[in-house]
Order: sequence, then C-alpha cells, then structure tokens
Amino acid sequence: MRKLLIMWMSRVKQYGYLLEGSEVLLVSLVALVVLELLVGKPLSRFPVYVDWNTIVTLTGLLLITTAIKESRFFYWLAYRISTRITNERNLALFLVAASAVLAMFLTNDIALFIIVPLTLSLQKISGSNYIKFIVFEAIAVNAGSTFTAVGNPQNIHLWHQWQISFPLFSLKMLPLEGILLFWLLIGTIWVFPAKKIHSDSRQKEKVNRSLFWSSVFIFILFLISAELHYDTYLLAILFVYYSITKKTVIKNADWKLILLFIIIFIDVHLLYRLDLVNRFMESLNLKNTYTLFASGVFLSQIISNVPATLLLLKYSDSFKVITFAVNVGGNGLLIASFANIIALHFAKNPKKYLYFHRYSLLYLLVTSVSVFILLI
Repeated sequence: MRKLLIMWMSRVKQYGYLLEGSEVLLVSLVALVVLELLVGKPLSRFPVYVDWNTIVTLTGLLLITTAIKESRFFYWLAYRISTRITNERNLALFLVAASAVLAMFLTNDIALFIIVPLTLSLQKISGSNYIKFIVFEAIAVNAGSTFTAVGNPQNIHLWHQWQISFPLFSLKMLPLEGILLFWLLIGTIWVFPAKKIHSDSRQKEKVNRSLFWSSVFIFILFLISAELHYDTYLLAILFVYYSITKKTVIKNADWKLILLFIIIFIDVHLLYRLDLVNRFMESLNLKNTYTLFASGVFLSQIISNVPATLLLLKYSDSFKVITFAVNVGGNGLLIASFANIIALHFAKNPKKYLYFHRYSLLYLLVTSVSVFILLI
C-alpha cells in the first residue's frame, strides 16, 4: 500500500502541470452545464457553436511556441543578457521589453512561461522586488500581444472574423500599441529605482538549437498557411513532425487551453441566447463607438477579455473598436486576462494580488482614458 501511495504521489508530481490553472477551466465547465440547463439546447448542437478555424490556428501556434519554449533558446539568451545588467531599472526595462516582444509572436502565455521562470531564477539579484517584476511582465505581455494577429487568443479570433491580412492587422494596431508601450515604459521607469544590483552568470543552460530554428521556420510557414487558409493541413503535418522529432512538445503543450476555448465558444453562444443577457446587450447601444469601447473594457473586467470578445461580436461588427477595447481591457482586474492568472500563479508572495491590482488598475485607467481620447 505504501509503495502504491508513493507511486501515485510521484505520478501527481510528474504530471502536475496538467492540474495547474484548472480553476478557470472548471468554472467554464460549470457555466456550460448551468447555461445548457437554462437555454435547453441539445448537446449535439454544441460543435456548431465553435469557431474551428480559430481553434486550428490556436492549436498550431500552441505546438510551435511550445517547441520554441522547449528549445530553451530564449531562456538562455535572456539569462545571458540579464546577468550583464547591473542596474535594477535597466533589468526591469529589459524583462518588460522582452516580455512584450515575445508576446507579439509567441502569444502572451508562452512569453510568460519563458520570462517568469527566468525572473524567479534571478531572485537573488532582484531580491524582494521580484513580485513587481512579474506584475509588470504580465502587463507587458498583454500590451505586446496586442500588436499582432497571433499575439493572444482574442486577436486570433478577431483576425479570422475581420478577414484582413496579418501585416494590415498590425498596422491597424500600431497606434494602440504605441500608447500601451508608452505608458508601460513610463510606469517601469517610475516604479523601479536605478540602484545597483549584483549579477550571477554561473548558470549553465542547454539549448536545442535545431529544435529552435526548425520551429522558427515552421512558425513562418504556419502564418503564411493561416493567411491562405491552409493551416488545417499544416497542423496535421506538425503533429507528425513533433511526434517524430520531439515528443515532449506534444506532451507538454497546454491542451487545457484548447479545451478551455472550445468551452468558452459554447458558453458565450448559450449566454447570449438568454433573454436577460440579450436585452441587456441590446440596451447598451453598441452601434455607438464610445459605448462599444467602454463596454468592451468593462466586460473584460467581469468575464475576461476572450469571452467579452465573443459576446461583443454577436452584437457588433466594428472589429477595430472591439479589438482596441478587449486588448486595453486585458489589464485591470486579475480575471481580465488569462495571462494575468498565469503570471501570478508562479509568484508565491502573499501580497501578490495587492501588488498586481495596485499597478494593473492604474495602468488600465491611464491607457483607457488615453485610447478613448486619442483613438476612439
């Protein structure tokens, strides 16, 4: 019996990553059951409610970015650069900038899985301020992921619905990205002092360069295939390729994320079929640009920015305004973006929620007002 218990505990530890962050998935499943009972739609209709084009694109990106993370290349590069920085403010600027840039192409959650462990490994350098680094990295990935069509899940779906090219999407997001990064830069300089820190460059990191460069090449191919609507075929090839070359990529990919978004599609479809919700949404006058933007920011704080995106698209086709709103709304409350939950999951500081909301809510306020005045 004791041997069985030890074996079971080792299995739990080995596959513990499958249990992490399951709270949001559980809530979504409970919501699905409740909404199904209220609306009374048959289960056989559920697959129709899912945007499978978005799921295919998200799955392909999940595999490729997981492979890039598994290669450890960016971790190695970031560590080498960061340990040569002797100023806390400069270290913060580097980590924030790296978070934002990685999120533009590797999605916001993968960027966090690279940068936050790096930050924790540098805890001897950053001291007790490591929690502030993580908070600003969470804000940075939300800001950086805004710029591209593949930076975050809501952008992937909006890109498919908008039916514009990848470069044009980024061009339309450029003014918003400028505002978000400007205030992020100001906030980083303001919060982190220019005090000296002592670096430690003794850590060794093994890098799988062949996995990294092959995945970068595949990433470019996948973007082109998604643009031409051939990503379904390439996704099948990806499964075969990584099954042969690096099985851990498929094993370590966060499949809960894919399941979560399938459930969210169904939840939102059932949600807007409720008379109470439908009447409320129709009363908001979403044809008005200002109301639509404010509603997107507000709904992101209540139900998170991905469900907010799906809900707003049922009542408006003003894709640009919705994209601006839900990306700005990713900051603020913890629930506003799944990236926020992922970032704070790593932190063990008892004051992490206080730190997060102190800076994230202020950032939401400043950026919302700036975008409302300058761009809406």
